[in-house]
Amino acid sequence: MDLQNPGKDAHTGTPIWARPKPQRRPTVTRDDIVTAAMNIADEEGFEAVSMRRVASRLGVGPMALYTHIDSKDDLLDLIADALAGKIVLSDDDLTEDWRESITRVARRERAMIKQHPWAIELFGKRRTIGPNAMLHSEQSLKALDGLDSSPAVTIQIVKAVDQYTTGFVLRETLTYSQEAFGLGSAAGAYMRDAAVANGYRRLTKLLQHNPTELPGNDESFERGLRWLLEGIERDITGR
Repeated sequence: MDLQNPGKDAHTGTPIWARPKPQRRPTVTRDDIVTAAMNIADEEGFEAVSMRRVASRLGVGPMALYTHIDSKDDLLDLIADALAGKIVLSDDDLTEDWRESITRVARRERAMIKQHPWAIELFGKRRTIGPNAMLHSEQSLKALDGLDSSPAVTIQIVKAVDQYTTGFVLRETLTYSQEAFGLGSAAGAYMRDAAVANGYRRLTKLLQHNPTELPGNDESFERGLRWLLEGIERDITGR
């Protein structure tokens, strides 16, 4: 998750984490609200999340939510930070081997986005950084301690790994199924016929390859990440 250059807050007031907590005993908790919202997003998509829908899921009136939050922007900030919390590693997960450490960060991020594919859309809209997101950012930077690079280079590496990870998962979650796009599908047949008709030799050769012989997503992710980190190491250390 790209945590640099957060820019202006999604709302102009104080971030929700810096505001006083409700003094009276609330009907529902902040965690209840966030969990309900995430469940709706998982089941129906991110656009289905609204204050009214969350209140209905919890069996309370919308005003019960406003004990904790002032607006939907607050709700989205809380959801984004809850997602960031799913990426946070234990202290033992970060070692002196910077490549292994940043790989573990990337794996955790990929797992979270696969579980909640709508997270990419949400992160693209939020700019307020909460406590979990700050901890994730600190861990991403700490993972690269063993590389002994400058702050500017370190954040470039974090960005590169993040962009590779989110890009991979985005394509991974949108990839056509083998049934819909495989060798025996109508879409696959159209592409092969069109490639032959247009003289696309390389694409024709590729489409004739049995997709079941290609590496699975896990192997492909690990290999691509290894290539990226090897290139970074060679560029910085000359090895």
